[in-house]
Amino acid sequence: MKKLLIPCLLLCSSSLLSAIELKSPNGELVINVEVEDSQLLYSVTHSKGELLLNSRMGVIVADRDLGSGVRLGKESTYTVNESYPWRGNKSLVENHCNGKLVEAKSQERDWVLELRAYNEGIAFRYLLNLDKPTRIKGDSPTWQLPNNTTAWYQTNTRNYEGIYTNHRIDQIPLTMKARGDKIVDATLGGPITLVYPNGMYGALTEANVMGYSGMTFKPTQTYTLESVFEDNRGGWMMNGAVKTPWRLLMVAEDLNELVNNDLVHNVCPAPDPELFPKGIETDWIKPGRSLWQWWAYDDPGTHWSTQKKFVDQAVALNCQYYLVDEGWEHSRQEWFEPGESPWVKMKELCDYAAERNIGIWAWRSYYASEDRQFNGLDTEAKREEFFKKCAEVGIKGVKLDFINRESQDLLNFYEDCLRIGAKYKIMVNFHGANKPAGEARTWPNEMTREAIYGLEQAKWRAIPFSHYTTLPFTRMLAGHGDFTPTTFQEKYQRGTSSALQLASAVLYTSPILCWADKPEEYLQSSALDYIKSVPAVWDETRVLKGSTIGGIAAFARRAGDTWYVVVLNGTDAESDYVLDLSFLSEGRWVGSLVEDDMSDKVKMKHSKKMLQSSDTINVTMHSGGGCLLRLQAK
Repeated sequence: MKKLLIPCLLLCSSSLLSAIELKSPNGELVINVEVEDSQLLYSVTHSKGELLLNSRMGVIVADRDLGSGVRLGKESTYTVNESYPWRGNKSLVENHCNGKLVEAKSQERDWVLELRAYNEGIAFRYLLNLDKPTRIKGDSPTWQLPNNTTAWYQTNTRNYEGIYTNHRIDQIPLTMKARGDKIVDATLGGPITLVYPNGMYGALTEANVMGYSGMTFKPTQTYTLESVFEDNRGGWMMNGAVKTPWRLLMVAEDLNELVNNDLVHNVCPAPDPELFPKGIETDWIKPGRSLWQWWAYDDPGTHWSTQKKFVDQAVALNCQYYLVDEGWEHSRQEWFEPGESPWVKMKELCDYAAERNIGIWAWRSYYASEDRQFNGLDTEAKREEFFKKCAEVGIKGVKLDFINRESQDLLNFYEDCLRIGAKYKIMVNFHGANKPAGEARTWPNEMTREAIYGLEQAKWRAIPFSHYTTLPFTRMLAGHGDFTPTTFQEKYQRGTSSALQLASAVLYTSPILCWADKPEEYLQSSALDYIKSVPAVWDETRVLKGSTIGGIAAFARRAGDTWYVVVLNGTDAESDYVLDLSFLSEGRWVGSLVEDDMSDKVKMKHSKKMLQSSDTINVTMHSGGGCLLRLQAK
């Protein structure tokens, strides 16, 4: 394994450091590191005030915390200044930071602390060489926040499908209910969105986690959060060159800066040009809209007799893909006769779809189950065989499900699937998954992932209205989310309006946008034109005035020269909102507005008018309502 270049620490007194400072390019954000009583500590300040007070740093190697008994040596500085194409809130990302490498020695082990200061946050990690297999028990950082800081967080750290709530940091409950109403210690999944008493925003999460183990946060009923590695509590073995994941504090002065924060993917490596010759724009990696049948039809939706009809309906809805979900490898769905293989029918379907310019995605479970006829992907041999067969029959992408942990072995599984997928030119959508951590920067064939309490839940229960308007400022900070939006069936809308359901497809970024509902619901809808044309990727995003976490979410997104403006009302009361169009460039715009019919949540009102940047539009929304305005240059 390739060695890290960690120079020997010079222990003469002239080389020892007691404090380190690193400033962001604009000079407003500073990370300070110091040794106090032989303990490595860090703090973060902004020109507007303190963001993190003295907090611990360290990593536990062979039962010894390298943050204790530490001596700091030489430091070297570097800068990153680049831009790269992206699929998210924007199509081009600026990556600009100041970095520092600091030699350290503790517990008789040499290592390096790496720091980065961006205008939009700070990041740090540890670099070390292990000359033999050694047990790592995770990092030991803490985050001591200023008094009266509040947090938006969720406690599902299994598959990150949790409802967000908010508390002052010192009032976050220490325990929670688990399955079967069992009381367990509470752990919080990143990102945790912070609201500072000075009005600034922040978010805590991690990035570039593959090969390590996923970190969660532990409340203490003080203003300090601690780190936990709950899926590998006993540690895990590593060898050779080790780069721990980046620990991140995202920073923003307002919600627009928060939503447009690129820190999670900026710290991750660029794609391998041998695997991805054009990076994220490599030819076989293509975003798009997808029809999907599991949510609306359950089991019968995967029956062989319906598959070509779904392809035809995908054509009618101007989709680029059709996703064949769970069941196609099960005998009950009649894709094959006893003793035969479902791959024959899958190739027939792929050929049929290709003739109609539709790409096929296919589902597969991580775990194997003989009873459920899940073949699984739990071995390297199964993964290689599955991706190879997908390529042979013409499948364009795969949806991999039921991973449900972020232990080291399963993070290795993610990376293995993306590597093999790149080999066979297959795109990937992870479900039953942990939060994104910048993987799509390094592996652009990861098109989306779940790790979100999405519309799937509306099959069984109501989703709180506030959840729709919390997600853009919490979970979505980590990266793409396969929310599977938009139902027009009243029983599944669960009290939300049709206009909100339509607008949600714009609010949650997912380069593979999977429609949830029956094709007939869309084809018969007055909003069919929007279903057929809403973009799956965006060039620019702006959070509009009046937006609040869990209250009103007002966003303007641009694709080419067309703007989509959405407003969702996450409150329990009707709400008026004034759409200010001053973000538009000069000239006249054709505005197509879809808004709530205030007499019936299921109905939508449509109107068109000529508009310009000096105009405003007054809209009234139901509780759990919304609107969508499309603006096209005249």
